Amino acid sequence: MNVKAMRIIDYWAGIPLCFLFSIADFFARLISLRGAKKNIRTEKILFIKLSELGAIVLAYPLLNKIKKELPSAETFFLTFSKNRDIFKILEHIIPDQNIFVIREDSILAFISDTLGVIRRIRKEKIDIVFDLEFFSRFTAILTYLSKSKKRAGYYKYTFEGLYRGSMLTHKFQYNPFLHISKSYLSLFQAVKTEYKSTPELERKIEDSDVVLPRFIPEPKAQGEMRQRLVKSGVEQGERLILVNPGEGLLPLREWPIENFIALCQRLSDDTANRIVFVGTKEASKKSEVLCKAVKNKKCIDFTGKTTLDELLELFNMSDILISNDCGLAHLASLTPIRKFVFFGPETPDVFAPLGANNTIIYSGFPCSPCLSAFNNRDSMCADNKCLKAINTADVYNLII
Repeated sequence: MNVKAMRIIDYWAGIPLCFLFSIADFFARLISLRGAKKNIRTEKILFIKLSELGAIVLAYPLLNKIKKELPSAETFFLTFSKNRDIFKILEHIIPDQNIFVIREDSILAFISDTLGVIRRIRKEKIDIVFDLEFFSRFTAILTYLSKSKKRAGYYKYTFEGLYRGSMLTHKFQYNPFLHISKSYLSLFQAVKTEYKSTPELERKIEDSDVVLPRFIPEPKAQGEMRQRLVKSGVEQGERLILVNPGEGLLPLREWPIENFIALCQRLSDDTANRIVFVGTKEASKKSEVLCKAVKNKKCIDFTGKTTLDELLELFNMSDILISNDCGLAHLASLTPIRKFVFFGPETPDVFAPLGANNTIIYSGFPCSPCLSAFNNRDSMCADNKCLKAINTADVYNLII
């Protein structure tokens, strides 16, 4: 299913279901006095983040914090099937057998997997659920159907719109000015109380809590990647510049292909540079256009031809990554590579990659950010001038 179809289903089916489940939950509280129960166990904890690989990377500080403070707790994670492999890279912080996935390639697979996941979650008798989606009604419903005693997630309080019921036991107010890694960490602070129905928290989130694992190269895999580069014509001593032009799925967030072409042409003129196009198979069409337009043997196309592990090996031995705001940039944060990341319709204050060696390229237009949790990342903008305004020459001067 595409993003637009998911939004339509989430709106038209999600709102009435959230309303009905909220009523059911209200009466369940009256009967069981669930909110007054004490000493709720924390033996099993589930995190839900369906989309966006980059957001899962940004959730690592929360997972790490809970692992340290509740070492005996068993953790689970629910995500889309395409994101499963990220947990191998994140130090297997979630055991393989505890990763639940939902396929999104067809509506039948989506429904079948959803029903299966609900059964599995109930069978596990989860104690705490963290809904890491901002205002998805689908995940709010899944959180409620888990039958967990503690259900933490984002709640609108006095914000207009963004309705997804009142099924959470621990309601956290989304902060559009706080980096999302700290926002996720705040959920753990909120869930330490028995019940949370007001937005205030006890303390700030320290920068020291925001940590990421460091990717450790595997000698064999590293050697294999070097061989692939050599076979592709890469010579020893060349500066490897990785370029991710985007998948075209959310064109509003992508620097124009014409600008990427102009930049790559200038970079390829330097014989010390070797350009490697990277990304998922969905980005293959844009990479093909780039290769044909640049017309330089210094360009190699690895788009859709690497696993996550191989991509990290490539990041680790390369010098520079040039990318739109996407999951790839967050994945690269696990390595020392220098990153140049374009932001336009979304704000780097909230979604910038973590760690060092980041150069954020952002025009700061007064209409930006126009994609946010408050509009389900669905802007009416039809012309991303905030990205088009970023000059190729300026980017080139930053890189060299």
